[in-house]
Amino acid sequence: MDSRPNTALQLYSIRTLPEPLPTIVRRVSAAGYDGVEFADRFHEEPPEDVAAALDDADLEPVAVHTDLPEIEAALDGESDLLVRCRTVGCDTLVVPHLPASALRTRSDVRSLSHRFRDAAARLEERDMCLGYHTGRRAFHPFLPDAAGKIVEETPIPEAVGRYTHQLLNRLRAPESATIPNETPMWNLVARTAPAEVTFEPEVAEIREAGYDPTVLFSLCGDRIDMVHLRDVASAGPLQGYEDVPHGDGLVDMDAVLDAATDAGVDWVIYENELDSDPEAKIDHGAATLERLLDGSGSSRSPTRIPATSS
Repeated sequence: MDSRPNTALQLYSIRTLPEPLPTIVRRVSAAGYDGVEFADRFHEEPPEDVAAALDDADLEPVAVHTDLPEIEAALDGESDLLVRCRTVGCDTLVVPHLPASALRTRSDVRSLSHRFRDAAARLEERDMCLGYHTGRRAFHPFLPDAAGKIVEETPIPEAVGRYTHQLLNRLRAPESATIPNETPMWNLVARTAPAEVTFEPEVAEIREAGYDPTVLFSLCGDRIDMVHLRDVASAGPLQGYEDVPHGDGLVDMDAVLDAATDAGVDWVIYENELDSDPEAKIDHGAATLERLLDGSGSSRSPTRIPATSS
């Protein structure tokens, strides 16, 4: 087995914490993490102050989550995003979400892959790289191109279209041990080169889509540098899923950590969308990651987080 991954916190999990970002960075370091992954507030606060805090805390800036149009705009010189990244020493931009319209059909994903490849090439010129944080939509089977066009042109609420697509996915009953080639995820891997795009599995999203999260390691090979840890449980028939404390839900955390370690993944990143005290989340995440990485399967016991409102 390879050496254990480093640990990081996705700062979006504690976005309600009313402190400046440099103070939060120092707090995360004091809790024992090796790195941080930035999100929304990275775009707002002075990057020089964030860089100083990272240096003082000896904390690694793992990546910045930012939408694909924002990356494309920054590459066109329309924002200071890339300057901010260089200032703090971060060389990885990760697309956290994609709209349903980018993933409905093979034609949609063909167009998306061209955008990914173009953005990745332009980032490489700046010694930076592109990643995709895998959402559940990327694992839903394609609609036929004609059906996708009808959905796109029909003036129905987005929520209704999303529900219809989810219902069709359930009727298709995916095989959890393999990711089929009629999914956006399979096609994104096939249509982009390892040097162009890496993938950041969000294990709860993959599990919600009906797949064992560990199968993505086989599909992506060495294109996974970071793994997001979050847990979910079923909210009832046709009710979707709800966030639960790590280890209380459907994600086999031990199996994910074992697979990540065996694959030589660099970072495991704690993500927590529960309505909980953000300060408690910091400590809970550090303890949870340490337990999962250091313990054996039979001896690991859950680490609880207080359910205080944030």
